[in-house]
Amino acid sequence: MKVKSFKKHLEDRLNKEDIAEIEEAAQIEFEVFKMLQDDISSSVIRYMADNNIGFNDLVRKMGKSPAQVSKIIKGEANLTLATIAQLYAIMGHRVHIVAS
Repeated sequence: MKVKSFKKHLEDRLNKEDIAEIEEAAQIEFEVFKMLQDDISSSVIRYMADNNIGFNDLVRKMGKSPAQVSKIIKGEANLTLATIAQLYAIMGHRVHIVAS
């Protein structure tokens, strides 16, 4: 049995324009995801600095594991909307997303 690569499978089913469109959408999605992670991380770091909040204090306030809070601070967490809402509520901020 011959095993096809995923790329070959796509090329058999989609034309080059479709593949390019999918790749572009995936790249934009990744960039937006990373920007959101970075924005949230910056907000949390600024909040901690402005309010003299230590790492352990934030862990306690959030009720999350130290590993999860560390990922948030580093901009590496894959956050749910509920966790984002919790973070901004703790920081006393209302947030909304505006597309540009």
